[in-house]
Amino acid sequence: MDPLHNPFSPGASSPPPELAGRTRILEQARITLGRIKAGRPERSQLLIGLRGVGKTVLLNKIREIAESMGYKPVFIDAHENKPLAALLLLPLRQLLISLDRMSRA
Repeated sequence: MDPLHNPFSPGASSPPPELAGRTRILEQARITLGRIKAGRPERSQLLIGLRGVGKTVLLNKIREIAESMGYKPVFIDAHENKPLAALLLLPLRQLLISLDRMSRA
């Protein structure tokens, strides 16, 4: 394909014009989130692939789906040399503060 007109342009978390071929993954995420919300058991999903294939773009789309269903997702970027507690502390604190503000409204 002509590189000038090719819609694929890899970049750090930059969404492509269309998530072609990802419908099944996104639908499974909707089902999983819906079942969890209904109190039913469900398996988790694991997105794996080489660098630049769109894992982060899919995670961002799944986060949007979760938010539209009333979830409060938190993005945590894992670093090899940081303990889990340090990675979780700030995002979870921010989430708790936002939930507290919502309860007062």
